[in-house]
Amino acid sequence: MNVLKKPKFILFDYGQTLVREDAFDGARGYDELLRHAVSNPQGVTGTQLQHDAEELNRELGRCDPATRHKRLTECSEESFIRFLLTRRCIGLEGDLRDWELPFWNAANPCQATDGAAEFLDWLGTQGIGTGVVSNLSFCGETLRRRIEGCLPGASFAFVISSCDYLFRKPSPHIFEAALAKAGVPAEDVWFCGDQFIPDLEGSAAAGMTPVWYRAFLRYDQECALKTGLQVDSWEELRGIMEALEP
Repeated sequence: MNVLKKPKFILFDYGQTLVREDAFDGARGYDELLRHAVSNPQGVTGTQLQHDAEELNRELGRCDPATRHKRLTECSEESFIRFLLTRRCIGLEGDLRDWELPFWNAANPCQATDGAAEFLDWLGTQGIGTGVVSNLSFCGETLRRRIEGCLPGASFAFVISSCDYLFRKPSPHIFEAALAKAGVPAEDVWFCGDQFIPDLEGSAAAGMTPVWYRAFLRYDQECALKTGLQVDSWEELRGIMEALEP
């Protein structure tokens, strides 16, 4: 039996792990984009764009919680929105990527999970490195700015979005990229996430220790964790780590 030891590096999932998100309302996001439209000859509304998006998402199979873990490659939000706007002859001010974060913030308000800031600060005092690996259609720079808005004092070695790295969790390739950036062997890395298949099974298959963070599960995932840890708060995880030998 493997003996649990303190990690040298901890990787975090983003949504419902570091940050708790409200229900996604795409119409609000598209309304925010349309406020900055330089052309909208059809008078399209945010609600209409969201209807278009839902149809396209069904075609692509992007958003079904029951099946999205089977998608191992990522479609970028930038290209998705570009298609929706171009089809409706809508033009925006400036670069579309600059509007990713305003769209996201309007569509999906968020806040840091309880105790996340304090736990990250404590990890820093312990000399334990941290990074983020998220299945996300928004680019890594947008994700970094989003996290900074919720956790302004956090300092991650890197932030990986599947949008920039092609592959989605649980594909081993995105974990390989994270380990290469961390510069730490897999056996010295813990991965904290809320999704059983992409986060826990994926990281365990890559040789990491999975940590199931269950405080804000969005739907039932009563699965058997064969290895790793299960916690309901960051305080609980800190207590476990403090009890371990280096």
